[in-house]
Amino acid sequence: MLTRRNDSLSYLDPAGNNQDAPMVVATLPAGLMTLGDAPNSRIRVDVAQTGFFDGREFRTFRRLSIAAAGTLVVRAVVPINVILFKLALEMVDGWADLETRAGGTAGGTFAETLPIFKRNNMTNAPAYTGQVVLTAGGTHTGGTVLDVIAARASQSTAQASSVGAVTSDERGVGPGTYYFVVANPGSSTATGVWRAWWEERP
Repeated sequence: MLTRRNDSLSYLDPAGNNQDAPMVVATLPAGLMTLGDAPNSRIRVDVAQTGFFDGREFRTFRRLSIAAAGTLVVRAVVPINVILFKLALEMVDGWADLETRAGGTAGGTFAETLPIFKRNNMTNAPAYTGQVVLTAGGTHTGGTVLDVIAARASQSTAQASSVGAVTSDERGVGPGTYYFVVANPGSSTATGVWRAWWEERP
């Protein structure tokens, strides 16, 4: 049984004698401190995901210029689990509807490869090669509509998002092939930007 004696702990050994308990000092690993073992170091607290510092977060964008009644289809081949943090439309002129679909029938040629950038390009980011592939240029019909975003520009730029609008708005997405179909139901050319941001979870 441990009892306090002065400023230390003591215990009774099997013979009933009072013995001082050894003092153990525990410290956090230097990797959990902002400056390692430096005197002014503090406990490291980050608002970002571990995947950001691990180099597994990525972003993409695609400028939109879609003729009246036209569509743009982006195919996402996702071989692993991902967390989708942002999916958004920014319209400068006209309006557009964005449907996220699974299944259905793809046609044509997806010859355009969209740019994919790491969200963390710092020199101390671990080397990791992204596995998600985004291509555009084909067509898509049918399938299950998983989500819809609509944005229309009037007097100023319009922005709309279905993921990332608020904190904890992310979605877990399993492996599969998905289609982002951006349609222009208006009578003039729709111009703007489509954006996405995700984390890969190998």
